[in-house]
Amino acid sequence: MMEILDLNKALELVDGERELLASLLDSFVGAKTFDSSQLMELSSSGDMSSAASYVHFFKGAARQIYAEKCAASGQALEDAFRSGSLEQLDFLLAEFEKDYNEAVKKVREVRRTLC
Repeated sequence: MMEILDLNKALELVDGERELLASLLDSFVGAKTFDSSQLMELSSSGDMSSAASYVHFFKGAARQIYAEKCAASGQALEDAFRSGSLEQLDFLLAEFEKDYNEAVKKVREVRRTLC
């Protein structure tokens, strides 16, 4: 089962360096915030490559910290934009937003106790 945030795997990725992980977590919640209206603007203008790249940024950030659900739903959404298969766009976007918001919430909780 995928986790919202797998802290053990994230710590393994950074060789147990809690300060480095804290920096990655801070970046996930502070560097750039996902905005579905910005994504839909790109999509409605027909710029599917930019829409896919926009999602890719957040999916990649989620992978770096092992926010597994967010990374998986982000991959599905990115794939839809890259392939042009947008029949399920509303569903995929809703899933990604839910998973992203859960990940942000979990990161904020974990971050307070990390360092």
